[in-house]
Amino acid sequence: MDYEKIRNKFLQIYRDDGNAITLTRAPGRVNLMGEHTDYNEGLVLPTNLGGMEVVVAAQRRSDNVVSMYSMDYDERLSCTLGNLKNMQGDGWGNYVKAVFWALENGGHKPSGMNLVISGNIPQGSGLSSSAALESAVGLSALYAEGGNVDPVKVAKMMQNAENSFMGVQSGIMDQMSVLVAPKAHALFLNCRSLEADGVPLNMEGVRLLVIDSGVSRSLKNSEYNKRRDECKEALKLLKKKNDSYTALVDCKVLAFERHKGVLPGVLRMRAEHVIYEIDRVIKAKEAMLAGDAVALGELFKKSHRSQSLLYQTSCEEIESLVSICNSQESCLGARLTGGGFGGCIVALVKDDGLETFADNLKRAYKQKAGGKAIIYPVLPTEPAGEVQH
Repeated sequence: MDYEKIRNKFLQIYRDDGNAITLTRAPGRVNLMGEHTDYNEGLVLPTNLGGMEVVVAAQRRSDNVVSMYSMDYDERLSCTLGNLKNMQGDGWGNYVKAVFWALENGGHKPSGMNLVISGNIPQGSGLSSSAALESAVGLSALYAEGGNVDPVKVAKMMQNAENSFMGVQSGIMDQMSVLVAPKAHALFLNCRSLEADGVPLNMEGVRLLVIDSGVSRSLKNSEYNKRRDECKEALKLLKKKNDSYTALVDCKVLAFERHKGVLPGVLRMRAEHVIYEIDRVIKAKEAMLAGDAVALGELFKKSHRSQSLLYQTSCEEIESLVSICNSQESCLGARLTGGGFGGCIVALVKDDGLETFADNLKRAYKQKAGGKAIIYPVLPTEPAGEVQH
């Protein structure tokens, strides 16, 4: 991102009134393992994406107006603090309003702000463009307040922005990854306790790739919220076998195999994916720590089969991409990443043969699905924070 261009655009729109102008960035993220486990209070293993970010130039105002301009949409909107509403025609601006609403409801008293926003995270791709936008705006507002900023508390408020203002019942994985995951590490995150450990991305001879199917997805308009409701129904029935369960994470694999008979077909499928996926996160962490890329690739394959057959969050284009990847000798494993119903896959590919893999993939995907596969390498990057310039 061209930080100077963003700053210059800010000065062009708002001019310099003497108040400090901050630049804050927040990266996109890709989840390596643990799909639909976060809202079941389970484990996840995301990592942030270098080269993909949302940047916010911000300046404090003396009134309670938030003026916002998107360079990507060439659109300017405004809202008034204390009277924030989700308006259908405001699109991207609703996410900004959601942040200030969440700050107000989180015990803060944000001031009015002038904002210029720009980003290059593909929207609708499942790479957390919304969490990055929220995190960058939230940090900008908190920096203007002064004092220490606790990234975990910010993550909780930004999750509340998604859940309560935007109406998407997502877990906290995206915000925690964007705000907390250390550079060149995956984040092994317990979504119940929010305990988090960095897992180094240092497997030799392989590369992690994110591959965009070109199929845009919307969590709000998809069956994402329905899957969450199905997990709640499955939990209610499993509690008949063990009343101590408060989330699906409490039912371990062996217990599930004993008790799954209480679940009807669809609910059994949903619970089986979540419970085994949590177990796969633990195994994926172990494989990464051991530098065992082959084992990690096999876990990718198992995770994808589970999402496709049991959780049913895949689609034709995603299935084509995964099939093409896994049919190539240089690919150790590929899987759907993110909420599903489109978006991206993540693949583990040997360095030797990477160029051939990419050429074959693009050609085969165009022939098979008629689409254009866009490949992004997973590059190390810092968590969200102020740009030092």
